[in-house]
Amino acid sequence: MTDDLVARLLDPDPEVHEDAVDDAAERAMNDDQGAVDALRDVVLHVERYPIGTFERTLNRLYAFANPSLEPAMMRALESGVSATWYLTAACARAGFRGAVPYALALLGSPVTSERSVGCEVLGDLDAHEAVPHLVARLGDPEHVVREAAAGALAGLGGADAVDALRRELVEHRFPLLGNVANALGSIDPDQSVWLLDQACAPDVDTRYWAVRALGRTGSERAHERLLHVAADPAEETVAIANGSTVASAARKSLKTWQRVRRARTGTPSASADPL
Repeated sequence: MTDDLVARLLDPDPEVHEDAVDDAAERAMNDDQGAVDALRDVVLHVERYPIGTFERTLNRLYAFANPSLEPAMMRALESGVSATWYLTAACARAGFRGAVPYALALLGSPVTSERSVGCEVLGDLDAHEAVPHLVARLGDPEHVVREAAAGALAGLGGADAVDALRRELVEHRFPLLGNVANALGSIDPDQSVWLLDQACAPDVDTRYWAVRALGRTGSERAHERLLHVAADPAEETVAIANGSTVASAARKSLKTWQRVRRARTGTPSASADPL
C-alpha cells in the first residue's frame, strides 16, 4: 500500500480523507494494486479509520470489492459501526449474500426509507427466499416501499411473485398501481396473454393498469391492442380516480412499448416519438 495514501485515509479531517478515498478509487479503477489494497484495508480494519473514511469507501466498492471482504462486512453489520441500512445496501452492491437476513430485518423497520432499502437489497441479491416477505410489503402503507417491493419481485420472478402482482392489479387496494403495472410488464415469465385479457375487463381500474403494463412487455400482440384502445372513443370517456382515461393510458403505454423495443434491438431513440 502507498504510505501517503494510507496516511490521508487515516486523517480525521473529512476534506482530507474524502479526497483520499476518491483518489484511491480512481487509481484502483486504473489497476493500481496499492490503491486497491488501501481501500480493502479500510474495510478489513474499519476500527483503524475515521467512520467517514469507511462510509465513503463503501460507496466506492465497485473499484475494489471481492469475496474476501464479505466476512469483514458481516462483522461491521453485527457490531453496528454504521447504520444497518447503509451497510446492508453496500453489501448488496458488492453481491454479499450474507446481508440477506439484515435486509429481511429492515422490512420490519418503522422507517420508510429503511423498508424500501430492504426490498431493493433483497432483489439485488437475488433472494428468492424473500418472496413471501416482499409480497407482504405490497401492502405497505407507503407507496415508495410498495414500489420497491414490486420492483424486487419483478426481478426475482416466479409463480408466487406473479400471483401476488396479478392480485394487486385486479383487487387494486391502492389507487396508484404504476409499480404493479411496471413489475407485471417486465416480470418473467411474460405476462402479455394475461394482461391482454385484463385489458378487456369490465372494471375500469383493472383495464387501465393492464393497459399501462402492456407497454412494458414489448410484445407484438400488446402493440396491436394498445393501438386499438388508444383510438377507441369509448375508452376516452372512462377514467380512473385521478381523471386519466384508459385511452390515455394506451397512448402512454405505446411510448413505453417503443422504448422497450428500441432497447431490445439496440436502436437509438428517435428525436421525437411519432405519436
